[in-house]
Amino acid sequence: MLLAHYLPKIITALFGGLFIFAGVYTFGNALIFDRIFIGVLIFTAIVCRKNVNVLGVLVILVIQRVLEEFGWVVIGSEYLYFVKVMFYLIAAWLCYKMHYDLISKMLLLCLIAAMGSELYWFIYDIKPPLVHWFVFTVVLTLLARHMIFLRVSLTEDYFPNKGESINLDWQIYKLNGVAAAVQSIVMLEYLLRNLLSFFTVKFFYSITPYVMHAIATYAIWVIFHESYKLLIPKLLRA
Repeated sequence: MLLAHYLPKIITALFGGLFIFAGVYTFGNALIFDRIFIGVLIFTAIVCRKNVNVLGVLVILVIQRVLEEFGWVVIGSEYLYFVKVMFYLIAAWLCYKMHYDLISKMLLLCLIAAMGSELYWFIYDIKPPLVHWFVFTVVLTLLARHMIFLRVSLTEDYFPNKGESINLDWQIYKLNGVAAAVQSIVMLEYLLRNLLSFFTVKFFYSITPYVMHAIATYAIWVIFHESYKLLIPKLLRA
């Protein structure tokens, strides 16, 4: 009885401190942090390999991560104008198809602002910054939220009577919403600074690395915490 009562709290305190330390220690070193993040995903997938709901969320996170890396490579390609057009068309289509999600409104605002800025830079023959990267990051959060929204029904299609909503769904859903809001604000501040010579504020631009790193660190904690909460009762009964 004592073990069943105190073990979850001990594990929470131990790993909570460990993840906070890892997040602080790896700030400014994205490569190490990415490896930790992927390591947590792999470890959780192995430990919770019999829980299709946890595995479903992890698959979505992996897809989101892969698309982010792929998008960064594509953005730096020589086909810059083609890539921009494709990004903006995809973003516009997603705004229409996923209008039920509040993030689609943020994406629409970013899209209008980005396209208006691109037009201004083109007219005045100014080399444009890679503002479509911000649009792409918001697109990714919207897609991740959409996949989380559909996860239970998709799980039921492949694993009948096993799909159910878990708290990890809701946590990842909310974190993607926060990330989208941060990226949207940073983008608008960035555009104002590039379009208006008298606007020199860099507040959100300066704090964004800290905020996004904190979100990612918390995501690692949530993945572990919510997964082990589903697993620990089975271990204690074993």
